[in-house]
Amino acid sequence: MDTPYPDRLSEAGLDEIHEKAITILEDIGIEVGHDEGRRLLAENGCDVDAETDVVTFPRDLVEDAMDRAPSSFTLRGRSSDADVQVGDGGYALVPTGGPPNILRYGEDRRPSTIDDYEDFLKLAHEEEVITSTGYVLCEPNDVVEETKHLEMVSRNLLFSDKPLAGSCYGADRARACAELVGIAHDDPDLSEPYMASTANSVSPRTWDTKMTGGLLEYARHGQPVVVSPAVMAAASGPATLAGAMALANAEILAGFTMAQLANPGTPIVYGLPSSNIDVRYGSFAIGSPEGALFVTFAGQMSRYYDVPARAGGGLTDAKTIDEQAGTEATLQMMLTLQSGINFVLHAAGVLDSYSTASPEKFVLDCDRVRYVEKFQDGFGLDEESFALDLIEEIEPGGHFLNKRHTLTHSSNFLRPEIYFRDSYDTWAEDGERDAFERANERVEDLLDAYERPPIDADIAADIDRYVEEERAAILD
Repeated sequence: MDTPYPDRLSEAGLDEIHEKAITILEDIGIEVGHDEGRRLLAENGCDVDAETDVVTFPRDLVEDAMDRAPSSFTLRGRSSDADVQVGDGGYALVPTGGPPNILRYGEDRRPSTIDDYEDFLKLAHEEEVITSTGYVLCEPNDVVEETKHLEMVSRNLLFSDKPLAGSCYGADRARACAELVGIAHDDPDLSEPYMASTANSVSPRTWDTKMTGGLLEYARHGQPVVVSPAVMAAASGPATLAGAMALANAEILAGFTMAQLANPGTPIVYGLPSSNIDVRYGSFAIGSPEGALFVTFAGQMSRYYDVPARAGGGLTDAKTIDEQAGTEATLQMMLTLQSGINFVLHAAGVLDSYSTASPEKFVLDCDRVRYVEKFQDGFGLDEESFALDLIEEIEPGGHFLNKRHTLTHSSNFLRPEIYFRDSYDTWAEDGERDAFERANERVEDLLDAYERPPIDADIAADIDRYVEEERAAILD
């Protein structure tokens, strides 16, 4: 059953935002801080200001680039069972990325470590609704900055057979991630999409050296690029959502254009992790209704350009697992999947405006995903579903509990892993545990049940060897 999109813009509105973005690109320009990126753009008809590095883009160049981008692609896992389609109705659910802190049940918030990173990878592998392990599930603060990408990507490849993401922070890190993935798949030429990467512009109107270099490197390897400006309305963009959306759209189109010039046909994703700031505190309000409007906008614009979309997830500004966390994460996830988003980064585990990751929030978010997906599936209207013969059979005031039809079809009801539905007395006898505590129990159960998926011993050894050699070269 298809659920209607919660679109907030008319076709005329979409056209207008596209036109305003083209005006920004043609008349105002985008600063590109990467030498090769500017050269590539200049060779293809862009004007480059030699003093400011601001580039203006011809309309035809941008629109031709959009025409080259595929409407969907398949991310390949180490196991074919782990492949996931992104676009044309398929979507990837990816854990949170980037939080430098962790919150566990019964503990104070603290800086996250590489051990925490491994635990999140295990949860991502065990939870069936998560279809990609992503990248930087939490920041390993106990690993030196220069080699973090090696430590994280190698673990992603060894701890799970699901598709992953890699670092886009500079061409050198992007190249290392691509080479690691080539080793893991025994495909050094990367003949298929194995790894997505998120390329963030710096709003307003900047593609810096590192992100541009990473974007171009992934494009050359034919690996998907999720082009994602995080415009903050009232801070790095206008306070009006129309203005912030037009600015974000311009930055996205600039990234798309560079990727397609580097390698026509590169899979790209229209990414929009944008929202407003709460001007009372200067904080990024990712659980806000304004953020939800950006999600619906991303879905609409991706369909306008016929490319996959990235936005949303289980987003919240709550500092712990409480009413605010549950409400915001549920509403944001519902809007995300109803809006047709195809690459859901931060699908599980995020708290505190991207600042904190929580294993307990991770598994609670997975229950939320199951809820929303069940709602998206809808229900049947065939003769078996109407069950008129059974309705006629049951006397007025009777019940359906002991009927085969009931036993058969009630098994299709969603049974949450964590949320409690038994009686009050049973709950009290069980210790009156809240969702946070029950989620902690599920986390421990999943970690205990985790087993590494098989990988060829020679390939695993090659991954370890590559990391050792690159680590030594970087640190030397």
